[in-house]
Amino acid sequence: MAPLRISIVTETYVPDVNGVANSLRQLINALDPRHFQVQLIRTRPRSTWRPEVEEVWCRGLTIPMYPDLQIGWPARGDIRAAWDRFQPEFVFIATEGPLGNSALNLATERGIPVLSAFHTNFHRYSSYYGLGWIRTLTLNWLRRFHNRTAGTLVPSEEVAGFLCKSSFHNVQVLPHGVNCHLFHPRRRSISLRQSWQVKDSDRVMLYVGRIAAEKNIPLAIAAYDQLRVTRPDLKLVMVGDGPMRGDIQASHPDVIFAGVQTGEALARHFASADLFVFPSVTETFGLVTLEAMASGLPVAAFDMAAAHMHIQSGVNGSLAPVEEKPDIAERMFVSAAEALLESDLVEQGKAARVTAEQLSWECVAGQFSRYIDRELDQPIVQIETKYKTMV
Repeated sequence: MAPLRISIVTETYVPDVNGVANSLRQLINALDPRHFQVQLIRTRPRSTWRPEVEEVWCRGLTIPMYPDLQIGWPARGDIRAAWDRFQPEFVFIATEGPLGNSALNLATERGIPVLSAFHTNFHRYSSYYGLGWIRTLTLNWLRRFHNRTAGTLVPSEEVAGFLCKSSFHNVQVLPHGVNCHLFHPRRRSISLRQSWQVKDSDRVMLYVGRIAAEKNIPLAIAAYDQLRVTRPDLKLVMVGDGPMRGDIQASHPDVIFAGVQTGEALARHFASADLFVFPSVTETFGLVTLEAMASGLPVAAFDMAAAHMHIQSGVNGSLAPVEEKPDIAERMFVSAAEALLESDLVEQGKAARVTAEQLSWECVAGQFSRYIDRELDQPIVQIETKYKTMV
């Protein structure tokens, strides 16, 4: 049997550095080439990149709040020409921008079945930039977009519950996996720790991600400041970049900024720390949580998304309850980080690694394949009732 021709459409992909781009690449690489022939329609990469599958590059526009990301222009003509050559039997739209919308319109006209993905809480992000008034408009747009597809894949049951309560149809959970070969405790680097000017007895608290308001960065800094009162040997390393970096560097010269890291360099940064903190409450998943666990780091995070799914307090990390009031949320998060810091970090790190080893991208790709097979054979079963009872 010939491989199924699937066209995947996305506004972001590697070499972009973000969770959506990385997760999508891992999923594509894990798909069995005997069963799938992949065409990728994406925005044109802005740095050197050698495609690993057939790629069709379309125009993109920089997002004002995210200068390192693009949103795709409408590209109906480009997509039509690409599909005339490729003749896709299935379409997967990973992002909901103008490029994805062009693909959805054309697929609908041609009668090609479509699944979509919901990765980013744009409607929540808006409040961090003084644009809370567009939250309802954004959610309405997302609902209309996704309800025109055969089903929406989300990374966690928490997100599925929210979308189903918001009248999104045919929501299915497709969790993220982690590359346990790349992210591994054996990548711990003495020389890297020495470059941070930390001793063997010092504890390194790591954050990886965008250094921006929507990632709740001020809470990470507040936790660090409070924990340093009783643990002066604690160091904070921040991997990533973003609009808040300059201000934090000016006010906290003791914080170590490592910039954007990828591949093996990123894996070394993970493995060379001692614990991971992730204060974000806007994630649909939070892939860095799994990457930290695979690297042998216990995690302090809010009880949501990937942390809710995979962390047990006192076993492989420490969870803080999700609170709406900022002062209570800060107190809970700091307590969770403090409890983790006072625990046996080595033993909890070993347990975190054991948890991560059970989460492979090959398993995720197999589940993705089954969703496609189900859609080709019969309509996806609606599961709104199940998730409405869970939230």
